[in-house]
Amino acid sequence: MKLFTHLDSNDWGAQADGTYLNPVLWSDYNNPFFLQHEDDFYMVSASHHFMGMPVLHSRDLVNWKIIARIYSSLDYDEKYNHPGQGYQQGSWAPSLAYHDGKFIMHCGNSVDGLFASTASDIKGPWEPVRLIHKAHHWEDPCPFWDDDGQAYLIHSGFGPSPLVIHKMSSDGMHILDEGFTIRETYPSVHNPLILKRYGYYYIFGMGHGQHDIRGEYVYRSKNIYGPFEERRILTAGGEGCSPGGGGWAELPDGSCWFIHHVGFAGYGRVPFLEPAGWSNEWPWIGKVDSENEPGTVVGRCALPFGQSPPRNPVLNELDDFNSESLNLAWRWNHNPASALWSLTERPGNLRLKADTLEKRAGEDGLHQKVPAEEDSILFARNVLSQLTVGNSCTGTTLVDISKMEDGQRAGLCYLNKSYAWIGVVQEHGIRSLAVYAKSEGTLVQRAGLEVSGQNHIYLRGTATHGIGALYYSFDGENFVQLMANIVFRTEWFESHSIALFTYNVDARRGQVDFDWFKVTS
Repeated sequence: MKLFTHLDSNDWGAQADGTYLNPVLWSDYNNPFFLQHEDDFYMVSASHHFMGMPVLHSRDLVNWKIIARIYSSLDYDEKYNHPGQGYQQGSWAPSLAYHDGKFIMHCGNSVDGLFASTASDIKGPWEPVRLIHKAHHWEDPCPFWDDDGQAYLIHSGFGPSPLVIHKMSSDGMHILDEGFTIRETYPSVHNPLILKRYGYYYIFGMGHGQHDIRGEYVYRSKNIYGPFEERRILTAGGEGCSPGGGGWAELPDGSCWFIHHVGFAGYGRVPFLEPAGWSNEWPWIGKVDSENEPGTVVGRCALPFGQSPPRNPVLNELDDFNSESLNLAWRWNHNPASALWSLTERPGNLRLKADTLEKRAGEDGLHQKVPAEEDSILFARNVLSQLTVGNSCTGTTLVDISKMEDGQRAGLCYLNKSYAWIGVVQEHGIRSLAVYAKSEGTLVQRAGLEVSGQNHIYLRGTATHGIGALYYSFDGENFVQLMANIVFRTEWFESHSIALFTYNVDARRGQVDFDWFKVTS
């Protein structure tokens, strides 16, 4: 579905003419939820099986930067220690609140139930994630504290499911009842958000209304348990579950703003910012042409605060691995194995040590089998990835391969359920370039040039309009393409990310050192 002509360019976010272009953040921060706290705005998003959930900060609602990750591992279930066991699980649509001097994150998925964490400082440290209510088919939790101090938690469920509200302890850590269904199973509503204005409770949610029309809906009632009136206030845009997410900001000048994601093939679900407001005690969102009609998603809009600096890079463009801790852009695809990586053994380098593959099959968040595979990066224990940024994104790295061992693979990957990687394979003392790719169940392995005489190699991945390509170079100037036409898809609820990795198909041996990683967007 073609929405905006500017999506063919690299334009997004704040512009020099006092406007911004959607998406405000061209990266797969899906299911965004933002919190207005004093003069700051904080946003969390789903990260699923990746460790862990990001916290982004903004002062103007348009320029966002990662400032924390709420967790680095999910320790309440040992499946997250093993690649292939928890894919598409972990954190689905989260919420973020501030109550009684603490920030509170609630999240869940259809397999585990409801989990939460708290922090006095948004940057952390955050308390270890606690599974506070074991349940199946819960998702999209959102807390609400009423004027009398009573706390509630509303949630939807996986697939066609009812919208349910529970009483909750004031600290947000305990569900106190079985819940009350305020909306029946069909049609479903997701990403609920509760606001109270004008004596009404307003429940916002993405889904299908009475006539099975997709969009952002709002339900209002004088009683938190209903009955509710219904109105569609924003039409769907893009592909898949759009709009989705939540967060409502009210600025000192009286203007209001709403954030949600829009799905686009090749990019995942990216955050859009919409103008919003109130009319006749009903909220409106987006570009509204007539009273009582739903708004449409905006492509360009005046900046919320009148002027913002030109778009900032969301991530550091160059990571030289000179810190003792990983850049916040990076995320593991399971609970990290601390013995298998280091930033201090060779300062200025990211050292990844090769381990054998996980042998057990798993199950994803939709209860589909993830069969164990030989020589598959999906079951590797040392895969470190970050999101791509923008419509055109290039990632380049320099890797020292001099300490590789037989059976080892190492390189750069576009990672998802479908994947493609370029790197070096060592067998019988001989190192060779190779590309591996798996798409729609078909695995392609292609050997390349012998590189036994090389100690270092440059690897590069390019992504443009949702299509990737992989390259190598010996001098960092002249790059040779080994694979093209890598089609990016939204799989396991995530878009393709770019990753550094190593593993060994035979034994726990061998290592590689990544000197730096650079993103150009």
